[in-house]
Amino acid sequence: MTTGIRALALGAALTAAFTVAAAAQASDEARRIAEKMTEAHGGLERWAKAPSVAFSDSWTQPGASEAMVSNVIVEQGPRRAHLAYPNLPARIAWDGERCWSLEWQGGPPRFFALLNYYFLNLPWVVHDPGVILHEPERKQLWDDPTSYIAIRMTFAPGVGDTPDDYYVLYIHPDTHRLHGCAYVVTYPGLVPQGEAHTPEHVLLFEEWTTVSGLVVPTRFTIYQLDETIYAQCRIFNWSFTRPFDATLLEMPAGARSDDSLAR
Repeated sequence: MTTGIRALALGAALTAAFTVAAAAQASDEARRIAEKMTEAHGGLERWAKAPSVAFSDSWTQPGASEAMVSNVIVEQGPRRAHLAYPNLPARIAWDGERCWSLEWQGGPPRFFALLNYYFLNLPWVVHDPGVILHEPERKQLWDDPTSYIAIRMTFAPGVGDTPDDYYVLYIHPDTHRLHGCAYVVTYPGLVPQGEAHTPEHVLLFEEWTTVSGLVVPTRFTIYQLDETIYAQCRIFNWSFTRPFDATLLEMPAGARSDDSLAR
């Protein structure tokens, strides 16, 4: 459902100077639009200075008997992450090099470690080193009459676990907020046999709130291309002020390392 681990830090130049131009490869117009989008969501400096990004999310899929809830905290910069699933109970941790899980019964934990962090922080991670922003186009989404600014986002070779992933960002032409994105997944084991990537899905943000001056989503829906619902997510308990507790990354007895990308 997303790019896998993109644990590249923002980089000293970006965190210190907060200059977008050095972070991503982009045409002048794509860079200009990306800067406007980031400003519409509260700006890069405020986000990059936060010690962590923390939130809770609740995922549902058609036919599921109950939602999957997780409490997520990601350290800004190195993007070390800890996820706790209180209803299972289960845990996933990523220390920047290794991923482990405890009592986890789902897909590759390494894939899920930064899954929703990446979706929810697209207005800012779009400026990461290794991101390539292509020339903007105008596109519509199904029966929505809005002509969105669409920017294809790809990755330089070797960036993250899955550099062949791509996104198409749909940016509102008036507000410059991120309306949603189309995306594919190329994480090993999640791609249908004989295919280069999963079918394209479309994620649409539906509700927003402002936390610490940053405009963040509180609800989104993921659709398949025929407009049927693939998954829905509610996001709450946002925080950009919590210190990251590194002891959360200590691997407990009974935990398993994720070797899904072992070469």
